[in-house]
Amino acid sequence: MERNIIIWTSQLIYIAMICVLLLTACNSHERSTEGSIVWQFESWKKWATTEELEISIADSFHPHFYEKQKNVTAQQGQTVYLHCIVKNLGDRTVSWIRRRDFHVLTVGETTYTAEGRFEVVHLPRSNNWILKIKLVEIADGGDYECQVNTHPLMSYFVYLTVLVPVASILGEKDLLVSSGSYINLTCIIRHSPSPPMFVFWYHNDRMINYDSSRGKITLKKKENTALSTLYIKNAKALNSGNYTCGPSNADATSVTVHVVNGEKPAAMQHDSETTSASISFTSFTSFLYFGGTLFIVVLSS
Repeated sequence: MERNIIIWTSQLIYIAMICVLLLTACNSHERSTEGSIVWQFESWKKWATTEELEISIADSFHPHFYEKQKNVTAQQGQTVYLHCIVKNLGDRTVSWIRRRDFHVLTVGETTYTAEGRFEVVHLPRSNNWILKIKLVEIADGGDYECQVNTHPLMSYFVYLTVLVPVASILGEKDLLVSSGSYINLTCIIRHSPSPPMFVFWYHNDRMINYDSSRGKITLKKKENTALSTLYIKNAKALNSGNYTCGPSNADATSVTVHVVNGEKPAAMQHDSETTSASISFTSFTSFLYFGGTLFIVVLSS
């Protein structure tokens, strides 16, 4: 029935165009010279057969995809939306398939998986069929196929990448700082498309975010990376201890800071008879000056 309607429509359009062009040509007494309306009609008639016109009209009513975003990046634990926009869907059905195991997740507005994290979102009179994945996991990464049940089948693919944020504090795990200088710790949260809701800093077991006497804390975001900095000026012995960076979206990471007195910290004072042997066989000492601060790191074998 649908094909007959298309054929009838194409024939009517064909006849109407002939009538309009011939009427225009007669009224204007226009010759069939190159560039004229009659010439254009004659040229068009050579290739625009009824069958070709029928195909052209049929294509305009055929379902087709509108590309939106074929690569999606999400952060573990978040909710992600995969879009599939289908124009001229008609009475066809849209399905979402997970290509990793060819699991049919949704058909139309019905979900076919026991996992409650998956569902289809489709608003009335909308062309967008959205696959919603809650609490996205690493295993969810990969290709997802949006399929329309035409003949042959039509498919549109979206690739999902799931990132796991990782936190680390720049520098060594043990830092030696001279008394009276400053402590500057930078915590980097990588693979974080969305910034952490918070980054808590701890000195030993005490949170110091809201203790202005303990230092200044800043948080910056750049692309998929977040930076949190802890700055403590005029370091004292009581500032020694364990410092932990605890982002809301990643595992915590820690370093140990030793604030020492004098130009030569006690950790570097060796007996004159054993110093050379210790340096040669059991230890390596590194000096680092940064912003007027002396950092001394001792690595022992």
